[in-house]
Amino acid sequence: MRLPQRNRDSGLKFNLTPMIDVVFNLIIFFLAASHIARLQSQEEVNLPEATQGEHEREERQRRLVITVTRDESLWLSGNRVTLPQLEQMLAPDEKDRADQPARREVRIRTDRDVPYRAIEPLLLACAKAGVTNIKFAVIQRKSS
Repeated sequence: MRLPQRNRDSGLKFNLTPMIDVVFNLIIFFLAASHIARLQSQEEVNLPEATQGEHEREERQRRLVITVTRDESLWLSGNRVTLPQLEQMLAPDEKDRADQPARREVRIRTDRDVPYRAIEPLLLACAKAGVTNIKFAVIQRKSS
């Protein structure tokens, strides 16, 4: 049995391969970015409120986000760390000494119920390492 053949126009044909590649790369990028963002805020803390402060400006700098939980434990990138380990991470390396030390930043996320005695050793470790750009993550209180 012979199948009938139709003559088809050889009109426009779209090559979808590059578009599929771009979409696949975007999916991978957003999965990786969301994973990194989730690691920074993995530990649940109840941030304090502030009536004064500045909105953050985006600058290229080396930033460490340290979370202090209600039980006064330190977390960095989803891993529990001790104060000596944190001091070692904060210590400037050769690149930091050659570069501007002001480009290094430490952001502290802490529960509002954590006493100052748990934050003070962290601030002293930053001062010992020469980190002067220290910021606290807070919730902006709406002024009435």
